[in-house]
Amino acid sequence: MGTKAATMETVAARIYGTIKEQIIEGRYAPGARITEQNVAAEFSTSRTPVREAMRQLVADGFARFKPNSGTVVREWTAAEMHQIFELRLIIESEITGHAAERISVEQVAQLVRIQDELEANGPDVSRENTLRIGRLNRDFHRIISEASHNERLVATLASAIEAPIVQQTFRRYTVPQLARSFNHHRELIDALSAHDAAWARSVMSSHIHSAKHTLLGSITHAANERARPTHD
Repeated sequence: MGTKAATMETVAARIYGTIKEQIIEGRYAPGARITEQNVAAEFSTSRTPVREAMRQLVADGFARFKPNSGTVVREWTAAEMHQIFELRLIIESEITGHAAERISVEQVAQLVRIQDELEANGPDVSRENTLRIGRLNRDFHRIISEASHNERLVATLASAIEAPIVQQTFRRYTVPQLARSFNHHRELIDALSAHDAAWARSVMSSHIHSAKHTLLGSITHAANERARPTHD
């Protein structure tokens, strides 16, 4: 590969990573257009690496190409969200069971440090704090995945746990729901420390079920509010 081609590939990867993170964090709303012109201007580059980044975003399910609209952030139906959480339920619970059997003392200590950071501001559901804990939460689950030493299961899970709708769940939480999520994490650490695979699977299953019902419940509530007739 020539130097120019390699540089273009590196730029495309940087654009892809930045936009993906912005979609996950909700800076691009579902259905929002992502134009090649604006992205090229933002990154001070030609449209060639932008097109490659867009193509990868579409391939990985973060965006869709719509005729006459171009590239838009993917919108998720309630049925698709349900399927994503069901996939997580099956695969991530199994990954956590494997992790319980193989996790190191150092990895447990990492989980404790991350959880301490997650809870640093208490169950604060402000946008700023939920963005912060969303990133930390991804690190928490990533360490559990790494501790499983099961690359096939982790690869299968990757697209589901990176789906923007999953990462945005924290923004839907009430204070009690966020506190419950923190408690699940603490119990997960206890189960992993005890190397009890059945306990760890059970807690992860409860954790995912809780997140699923929080997200789907909030979406149903929002839809009902939009459908409610207004009176002058």
